[in-house]
Amino acid sequence: MKFSNLLYTAILLLVSSPAYTQVEQWDTYITRFDGKPGSVLVDMGLYQSAPDKKYPNVVITGPQANKCGDQGMSDAEEIEELENMLSASGNFITGVTPRILAGTFTNNCKRLNYYYVKDTVGIRNALARMYARSYKNYNYFITIKHDPEWLTYRTFLYPDEATQNWMANSKLVKKLIGEGDSLKKPRNVYFDFYFSSDAERSSFAASELVKGYQQVQLTESKKQRAYGIVLSKQTPVTMDDINRITAELKVDTKKFSGTYAGWRSMREKEAKK
Repeated sequence: MKFSNLLYTAILLLVSSPAYTQVEQWDTYITRFDGKPGSVLVDMGLYQSAPDKKYPNVVITGPQANKCGDQGMSDAEEIEELENMLSASGNFITGVTPRILAGTFTNNCKRLNYYYVKDTVGIRNALARMYARSYKNYNYFITIKHDPEWLTYRTFLYPDEATQNWMANSKLVKKLIGEGDSLKKPRNVYFDFYFSSDAERSSFAASELVKGYQQVQLTESKKQRAYGIVLSKQTPVTMDDINRITAELKVDTKKFSGTYAGWRSMREKEAKK
């Protein structure tokens, strides 16, 4: 299966997942696990409150797809049935104990939900009965473990900084593509940063100006100790270009205890004016 098809599958999983309609901060990304591509659908909003000590156990359960490509991703035609199974597993767990759905991982023909629960008593038997009764034609997986620190969520499901950077860039690049931008024509790209002092901001600016960036604007909010700066640079906005640039800027910003706040750009059509 080609990478473009993996992206299509991940987006389809995001749209089709029942959990997505319940929580506003769900997002998806592509990763690799054991040498094969995988799709992760994760509730980003849980990170600020994790771990929730009221839910100290994680239940990992879901089916193995019967139709699966060489790269271990389930066939799009089978996604609805797999989603039905995941929805049923969530309903069964809810009937046993309060639970929080933290994410879904698709890899190596498996589609697994990750639930944090209060109590694990009776869950394994309830799920096994559900699968055996309603989904006899599928193999399934059930893993239950004590995870009071939510390490499974915080270190496995939740994307690392590099992945978060890719996710943020991907959304902006896709928006430009949707507006008819080819991405290849260099144009001014604007980058926003914030610092806790004017001295840190000035030192950061000096380090970037020698690398070819231009200073566009300074902003200040002394009440919030937010000293802002906007830099610009001429560059294409392909994913390779923008990922490389933003990754470098994030590293440079941290050297001066600052915050990188994203980028923006005109569409190519507008940039020609």
